[in-house]
Amino acid sequence: MRVKWIILFLLPAFTGFSQVPDSVALSLGDIFALAKANHPIIRQAKLQDDMAVAELLYTKGQFDPKVQSNYNVKNLNGTEYYQKFNNALKIPTWFPLDPKIEVYRNQGAYLNPESYVSSSQDYWQVAAGVSLPIGKGLFIDERRMLVTQARLYSGLAQAEKIKLINKTLLTISKSYWDWYLAYKKYELTSSAIEIAREVLARTQLDYGFGEAAVVDTIQAKITYQGRQTDFEKAKLELLQSQLALSIHLWSEEGIPLELSSGSFPVSEDSDFMVPSDSGFQTLVEWALNNHPDLQKLSTKRDQLEVEQRWNKESLKPELNLSYSLIDAPFNADGFESPDWENNYKLGVDFSIPILLRKERGKIQKNRVYQEQIEFEMSQTRLTLSNQLQSTYAELKTNQTLAQQFSNMSQGYRQLFEAEIFNLESGESDLFKLNIQQEKYIGAQIKALEALVKFEKMRYQLPYEVGLPYLSYQALYE
Repeated sequence: MRVKWIILFLLPAFTGFSQVPDSVALSLGDIFALAKANHPIIRQAKLQDDMAVAELLYTKGQFDPKVQSNYNVKNLNGTEYYQKFNNALKIPTWFPLDPKIEVYRNQGAYLNPESYVSSSQDYWQVAAGVSLPIGKGLFIDERRMLVTQARLYSGLAQAEKIKLINKTLLTISKSYWDWYLAYKKYELTSSAIEIAREVLARTQLDYGFGEAAVVDTIQAKITYQGRQTDFEKAKLELLQSQLALSIHLWSEEGIPLELSSGSFPVSEDSDFMVPSDSGFQTLVEWALNNHPDLQKLSTKRDQLEVEQRWNKESLKPELNLSYSLIDAPFNADGFESPDWENNYKLGVDFSIPILLRKERGKIQKNRVYQEQIEFEMSQTRLTLSNQLQSTYAELKTNQTLAQQFSNMSQGYRQLFEAEIFNLESGESDLFKLNIQQEKYIGAQIKALEALVKFEKMRYQLPYEVGLPYLSYQALYE
């Protein structure tokens, strides 16, 4: 039969994957590089660092120096009762000793004697002093607590950023390998349909010469129609996979990009190799200390510990001392020597709640929250360890299955080639050839599906470990 010649001619095209001229090869590394630079979700994730900086700046604002001024005048029936102009500069510090400078200008017929300033000094007076808590607030106060918590927030933001970026990259990797599978199936069905078309044409030609039965032409036509159906399905799957991957492609200006019709995926060696058993144990140890979920819980625990310090400090009574030197009088010629013994203001403030129920309640609530965090961390560690064991086992199994399906595909190819040889020798027919061809195509698809599942799992493992950007580089830093 003349059919045998065209099958032998097209077999290399069927078993290999030709490349379209002027096409562009895109590896997953190329897609990752583009996504890391321009993907909106990854850009959003990187804003977590800016948020942490803004949060720290906000809380540090409580230590900003503060200028206060007020001016009050009272006139009644043509009499100026008083005119008071008060100014103050407060300089909060990290240590509880807070300086304060006050400048007064007070005058009037009915001015409170306490606010009186001599007219010989143009009614001006200056006071400079400090305040110091020696009870509640000496070792930690609310503003220092908030700043410390804001500094810890950077660890929380970093963990959240890693989680968001890793999730996005994992989604991209799955979309890429779906595209890879759809593209290879498209090439496979495209080659198969060409074979079926040529077989149909040659069978019809042989039938015209009386070398083939009518049933052979019917069989060849049915096979060709089946290949057309498979090709249309593969073409639709390829289009859908391209659209799914294009969702993650963005330009630097934030413009959505699309895969060109000439682009095609490639499988390349990468750092995402299957680790050995000892290497996997290293991954588990790293994850149990650095996984983003555990980092978030650890940061929350540290923030609660800082808050608890302040809660316990609140049990102390408020006992504040203040001293201000009244540097008066002064004039345009300069200041006179301060009178340390006579010109000063001294204050002592004391207060304490009788039952301290509010303070004790805060301590108890905080203790409960800390226990909840500890329980959650224990559960997270156990879940993480078990999940990593499961993922690693699945990865190794998929590696074995991918190799086995590849070997099976090569075996079916040999059977297909043997059937062609039998057909050439007159010991087979078109029906048997189609059966072997169907098995070979099915084996090729299963091998591709196993390979793609294995490739997806290679990226699933670093995602489960929590490695930043799904890169093993974090292990060596």
